[in-house]
Amino acid sequence: MKSNSDLDWEFGAIPMIEPEYLGGILATSSDIALLIDQQATVRSVLLNSSGQALGNLSHWEGCNFNKFLTNESKPKLQRAIDRIKDGETIFYGLELNHQDNALWQFPVRYNIHCLGDPDKILLLGRDLRSLSENQQRLIQAQLAVERSIEEKREFDAHFKILLNATSEPVVFLNAESGSILHANSALADMLGQDVADLPGSKLQSFLSDKSAKRDFVENLARAAQGKYEVASAFASADGSTNVKVTSDIYRTAGMRVLMCKLTAEAAQPEDNREFVNNLVSAFHNAPDAIVFTNNQGTIQYANERFLDLVHAGSKNEVISNNLAEYLGRGQIDLALMLENVAKSGSVKVYSTHLKSGFGTKIDVETSVSQNNGARNALIAFIVREVTHIDDTRVNAARFTTQAQQDEMSARDLVGTASLKEIVSETTDVIEKICIEAALEMTNNNRAAAAEMLGLSRQSLYVKLSKLDI
Repeated sequence: MKSNSDLDWEFGAIPMIEPEYLGGILATSSDIALLIDQQATVRSVLLNSSGQALGNLSHWEGCNFNKFLTNESKPKLQRAIDRIKDGETIFYGLELNHQDNALWQFPVRYNIHCLGDPDKILLLGRDLRSLSENQQRLIQAQLAVERSIEEKREFDAHFKILLNATSEPVVFLNAESGSILHANSALADMLGQDVADLPGSKLQSFLSDKSAKRDFVENLARAAQGKYEVASAFASADGSTNVKVTSDIYRTAGMRVLMCKLTAEAAQPEDNREFVNNLVSAFHNAPDAIVFTNNQGTIQYANERFLDLVHAGSKNEVISNNLAEYLGRGQIDLALMLENVAKSGSVKVYSTHLKSGFGTKIDVETSVSQNNGARNALIAFIVREVTHIDDTRVNAARFTTQAQQDEMSARDLVGTASLKEIVSETTDVIEKICIEAALEMTNNNRAAAAEMLGLSRQSLYVKLSKLDI
């Protein structure tokens, strides 16, 4: 019978482990347990049953352990075995990289124990693949951060070179406060400041007109949305400089940013300046609607009278829209006017009607002109509402006379032809009148005339041949 001291280890009150339980304890306390001899021959392999990542390693038994190690790990194992031979009982933290048939590799950290018998060495290993994968992810993340920093530095260098190479003053502003984020040397020269001192300062603080400072940034943001310029005067070393500010607005990193380009106005004689001011005033206060578009008909400027005719609440509702949206026959009217103004430089009178947002229609006459001196000149449309007081009486009299003549002509035909023939002949006359009117309105553009009459182009050609037009 064994005494109590035989059942307990000297360094703790732990009972001696029975042999049948020892294998399970070794397998579960580590990911892999190996029993090798001093020649590194694998005697036994135990794997933790809770993890299947290592697969089945039973083919290691009876083979030399070095066969499953990478070249740099083989000397490490030999040094550890030599130290065990020299009398060490435990060797901690031996990291070995395994390879199996050159198909996959995995790192394992081993603790090596001597079991009393010099030819029995126990290796308890912990799989380091998860740690290795985390380290690889960390390295990749670090490399990505470094690449991002390098790309940002490269972008900053390109941005600063491009900004300072621009001859016109350019500035980036915080759209809320007006603080300068970036500015080029051309702006610094215009303001008489050092370019390094501009970031953080407010652009409106350099305005000559003190009363314009409060709403300056708001006006720039509104101008960016409406696609128009803002005239301002900035104080400089040489006095006051009149400039036109063109702005664009965008959002980045949760902040709205204004990119502003400042163009100095050429000095004008006082009489010319007064003339220009009168033109601008006439544009805004004209009793007729005035619209400026580009060559495609996109509205660039419109006065208050045009807004009244189309029932628009503000200029932002019509700016950047196509004028065809407000014309009675849409793209047909616009195409005819643009085609004729491109040929002759102007269109004196073109009759159509305007459509409002509420569905109402207003009869108008339009005059069109273009500045032929510029390559991408704006096209001016002067739209005048047509009054029908006098025209109605004249047209009524004319139509009454025509109706009387038609009635007399129809009476003369009675008895000379059948009713069907009389109706057919009068129908041809009406068709001819309508087709001739459409051709006249479209300046003999047959495709536009066919669309205006609701006919196909082939049907129009048939009627032109039939009616001898």
